[in-house]
Amino acid sequence: MRKGLLLLIFLCNVFAGIAIAADNNHLLQQQQQFTSQLEKIEAAEGEQALFLEDVLRRKNAVLRGNISNLVVQSPNAKELKILIPAQASMLQTLIVHADKQAEVLFGNTRDAKDSADKAEYQFLTQQRISSVDVYYTELATTFGWAKTLGMELDESSFKQDLQKRSEVLYDIVIYLDSRKKAFDERMKYTIEADKPDLEKQIFALAQLQRFLLSSMNNTVTLMSDFGLDVTEYKQTLFAMTGDINADVLDVNVAFGLFSEWLDSFKNWSLDNSPSLLVKLLVFLAILWVTRILSRLVANLVKKSVSHSKMDFSVLMQDFFISIVAKAVTFIGLLIALSQVGINLGPLLTGFGVAGVIIGFALQDTLSNFASGLMILIYRPFDVKDLVQVAGIQGNVSHMSLVSTTIRTLDNQTLVIPNNKIWGDVINNMTSERVRRVDMVFGIAYSDDFDFAKEIAVKVLQNHDRVLKNPELNVRVHTLNESSVDLIVRPWVRTDDYWDVYWDVTEEIKRQFDANGITIPFPQRDVHIFKTENS
Repeated sequence: MRKGLLLLIFLCNVFAGIAIAADNNHLLQQQQQFTSQLEKIEAAEGEQALFLEDVLRRKNAVLRGNISNLVVQSPNAKELKILIPAQASMLQTLIVHADKQAEVLFGNTRDAKDSADKAEYQFLTQQRISSVDVYYTELATTFGWAKTLGMELDESSFKQDLQKRSEVLYDIVIYLDSRKKAFDERMKYTIEADKPDLEKQIFALAQLQRFLLSSMNNTVTLMSDFGLDVTEYKQTLFAMTGDINADVLDVNVAFGLFSEWLDSFKNWSLDNSPSLLVKLLVFLAILWVTRILSRLVANLVKKSVSHSKMDFSVLMQDFFISIVAKAVTFIGLLIALSQVGINLGPLLTGFGVAGVIIGFALQDTLSNFASGLMILIYRPFDVKDLVQVAGIQGNVSHMSLVSTTIRTLDNQTLVIPNNKIWGDVINNMTSERVRRVDMVFGIAYSDDFDFAKEIAVKVLQNHDRVLKNPELNVRVHTLNESSVDLIVRPWVRTDDYWDVYWDVTEEIKRQFDANGITIPFPQRDVHIFKTENS
């Protein structure tokens, strides 16, 4: 039984080895077919060459997947010593062929007169460059397989090709950038009818430049993997794309970029210092004139609204003065910025977009703004009025469209959102010129309340700030538990309210004491009954 099992295992291994060997032989046959296919591709032209190359590239991708699995699973397979060098040789041949085709297509793109032909050649050029990128990446992977298996492949020509390719791409990208700048400068002096065609050319150049920068980035990455110096190329990529990545952290790249920016700034300063100085002086002069003009306009508006027949409140006057002064300042700032060379169109558009975004973000503030406008329109209070709003009592110090500042009677400054004021009861204690002072005095039940009333009336009549009209009022108001309450209600000017309140309270207390009138304190009579059991 055991011998039979061992025999079965041996036979399975034999058949498995035969199957693996057959698969490996199939890979070798495929590689030989692909190598022979290269001659047909180089001999063909036009669409036929592109078709044959596309078929080879797709089939070779499948073959490379099988080779990759073989490197991982059977690194000692003898077929790898044939497959990997053959792959390297085939890819190098494809790179040479594709580079030649790309060079021809790029020349056709540059020389084409018709826009449709130029676009077609540009598309074909991009396709060809993409295929070259694929070949370089696959060849770099092939050299990686060789290193993993300890095989020696000559990488010198590959490194030279990478260096040459990066230089070519660099030159083309710089050329396209200069062309694009020339078109941008030309756009300033082109009539409106010719601008659409020029914009199409600029767009095509920018698109091709972005594509080539992507290809250059792929090449630079491969160069870095093979230990080649790529500092200059990374600086160019960063300067043109603005992509911030780990390469910027490289000391050489960062230093090179800083040196380039410093040189550019020096050249720009030397070329533009005179005009820049003049623009700066004009900018500061406009701001200075704007400041003086805003003050002058504010004074004129102040005189106008203060003498207006519409009887504006102080708050409304301050609002108009502030808005006009800020509007003049804003207009002056825009004029000053335009003199420096800043385009105001995009700036104002940005303000509009930012306004919408800020409006959604600051809905509570807009609610306060609306409440501030309602307060200004309906004028429930004015500056220096004594008010009680949102549970706070004090004098109105000043107000903006967002909040109102209240100074309390003990000299605290409180800033209250307008939304809380307008949404609550507003008690203006100084809006009227005349106010009634309400006071209550309690006397004992045993006292003569008519005599107490006479004393209170005399005190009011003798006070020089109590008005004769409207007539004062002293009456028996309430029969409380411990006292008979008299109401004392004189009329006074609003500004004299507290002086009268305190003076009358003090004098009535003094007269009541002098005439034997008692101001009782709360008291209760307690009756105790004795029961039979106690």
